[in-house]
Amino acid sequence: MRAEGKNGIFVDVGANVGMASFAAAVMGVRVLAFEPVFENLQRICDGVYFNRVGDLMTVFEAAASDRLGNVTFHKLVGRLDNSAVSATGAKLAFKSNEEIALQVRSIPIDEVIPESEPVLLLKIDVQGWEYHVLKGASKLLSRKKGEAPYIIYEEDERLLQASNSSAKEIRDFLQSVGYHECTQHGTDAHCIKK
Repeated sequence: MRAEGKNGIFVDVGANVGMASFAAAVMGVRVLAFEPVFENLQRICDGVYFNRVGDLMTVFEAAASDRLGNVTFHKLVGRLDNSAVSATGAKLAFKSNEEIALQVRSIPIDEVIPESEPVLLLKIDVQGWEYHVLKGASKLLSRKKGEAPYIIYEEDERLLQASNSSAKEIRDFLQSVGYHECTQHGTDAHCIKK
């Protein structure tokens, strides 16, 4: 089954175990998924096999960021979610879980998406690191109306502050690249160029 009229890719940043990625891939949409947690990557690889979507999914064992290199990442023992670049952000919801710091590769989205590649949707759920992910996608987000992706990102002020950013900083940046239309849906923000 192919998604009708959907020419472009879905970029899933903070893919976790791949739920959103697989939903898009089984509809025939190409997916770029970023996930730095090894245990989550194992589940994504299993899902790629069981859903038979290997030709539609590219998985990066990395954290999307605003710079190429490495970043210290904090993983909670016994949790497949809530890992974060910020140690404070990782422990906000689950204070009793042991935290492990490790180095993970960081890649700006602009490094892996050619300017000619259409992008339908950019989904970001990275426990407060959203600003850095968006900055690393400046070229993609600067595309003109009709070519710039729809954005859904988590906008949790506590998590953002733990990573030294804020909702205002994100909104100011998005406006600077032409995203003037953002609406709030719970802790998610949805943004589009109009």
